Amino acid sequence: MTMNAMAGAPLFNYNVRDYGAAGDGVVKDTGALNRAIADCHRHGGGTVRVPAGIYLTGTIEILSHVTLHLEAGSLLLGSPDIDDYTTLPYTSEFRNKVLITVIGVVNVSITGQGVIDGNSDAFIRQGQADLDRDFMAEYTRQGENYHLVNDEPDDGPLECNTRPGILILILSCQEVQVSNIKIRNSPNWCLHVARSEGVLLTGLEIRNSLLVPNADGIDVSRSRNVRISNCNIVGGDDGLAFSPCAEGYGESESENIVVENCTIVSRSAGIRLGWDACNFRNFLFHNIVIHNSNRGIGVYLREGESIENVVFSNIIIETRLHKGKWWGKAEPIHISVVPLPAHTKPEFTGTMGRIRNLTFTNITAIGEQGIVVAGNADSIIEDLTFDNVRITLKEGPLQESFGGNFDFRPSRDPRLNVFAHDIPALYASHVRNLTLRNVDVQWQGRLPEYVKNGLEIEHFEGLIIDGFSGSQPQPQLGDTTDGAAILLRNGSKVSVRNSIAKPGTSCFLQVEQVDRQGLFVHNDMEEAETMIAPSDHGFLLSANISPN
Repeated sequence: MTMNAMAGAPLFNYNVRDYGAAGDGVVKDTGALNRAIADCHRHGGGTVRVPAGIYLTGTIEILSHVTLHLEAGSLLLGSPDIDDYTTLPYTSEFRNKVLITVIGVVNVSITGQGVIDGNSDAFIRQGQADLDRDFMAEYTRQGENYHLVNDEPDDGPLECNTRPGILILILSCQEVQVSNIKIRNSPNWCLHVARSEGVLLTGLEIRNSLLVPNADGIDVSRSRNVRISNCNIVGGDDGLAFSPCAEGYGESESENIVVENCTIVSRSAGIRLGWDACNFRNFLFHNIVIHNSNRGIGVYLREGESIENVVFSNIIIETRLHKGKWWGKAEPIHISVVPLPAHTKPEFTGTMGRIRNLTFTNITAIGEQGIVVAGNADSIIEDLTFDNVRITLKEGPLQESFGGNFDFRPSRDPRLNVFAHDIPALYASHVRNLTLRNVDVQWQGRLPEYVKNGLEIEHFEGLIIDGFSGSQPQPQLGDTTDGAAILLRNGSKVSVRNSIAKPGTSCFLQVEQVDRQGLFVHNDMEEAETMIAPSDHGFLLSANISPN
């Protein structure tokens, strides 16, 4: 039912044109948009309709029981004038200016076929790379030469002028839905859900510039019962991030989150989980494609929080090295525990939390670096499973320029931000109860000499390798190679079964300072020159096909 907005009777549909909106992309329509929303709320709620047109605007405040409906052909365009954005009384990482605020309300929706455009071109400096350093090149494989190619602006991030902090902020809300709209060109954080419950984000087309730092796709922090589905996301930083720095919004845990049927492109992590001072539990990620990204999935523990009960399933990940100061080194999956330095608050010096009960199943990972799992002596990663995972480590054009390094930013220890490390297809350290089931390793193209082993696992207790197939990297004509299909170092309680050495395997299993070995059974070693080294390995052998 549509009624005249000036008639004084209860209304259901409120057309922003009736409140003076010009929709010509020249006149600022901030006042008209907010008047329509306020009138709708005052009469008990309804739908505020934005017809076709370009609505140049500063901060819009959406109130309880209001649906903001963007009709086909409509575009909300963020003002290029920073003074048109209201300054909020609280902040997160110094972000307190927002285009669309949904704060402390219930029963709100943003729907339609229209577009919200953050106008990021008005706030970035084209062609000027952000060269601030958050690592020391002396610890990298290349030394100061690391910067020669990496500092070029091709892949961003670019320098920015003073810019709005968040495009859409949903804070301390219940029953919020954002569906089917297009979101573009966020100049900073894009769609941020914080300390809210019962939020549905579905059918969104998010396309931010891949050159803009912090232009994440969707951020969810300290929230419960959130569902994200059927979204296409291009983010100039993380694609999906849970929980990015929410220190200004109050304490609350993140739990009961479901993400499914999404495609993601990013310049940091396609999916980021952590860090935050509050706990994370009960996350499901299902049916996702991450491609052309700097890092696929990142799980980060940096303080005293715990991260537990997380499942990633049916995911395709394609990564490559990118220029610029983006975090990540083309790892399809990165899990790390590193004490946090001073960031937006003093340096963390408490007891580290725990990562436990994570499962990765049905994963296809293709990238220019392997999977990295790194706990530390004060916080062992526990009960981690990789099941039915295919890893292809491939040749890339930037591997010699700044590859061959691990990236644990942000780290309190400067030696661990970006530092030289040989690259296996899967690296794990400081883990307890690690299960690798049906993991397949493949090599593609001419790989650098720093690519050494198939699996490299150290500082472990309780390791099951079941159904592994692989070899060490294969040498090109005239090259030599070393390494093993599996290298185990400084650990205990391990069993290897039902595995296959691929053609060209020199040594299938190399062990160094490993005790309490279990079974080495039902393995096909016909293509391996050496089955296990050294000869006094301590495994109980049974029903293996030995090397010729």
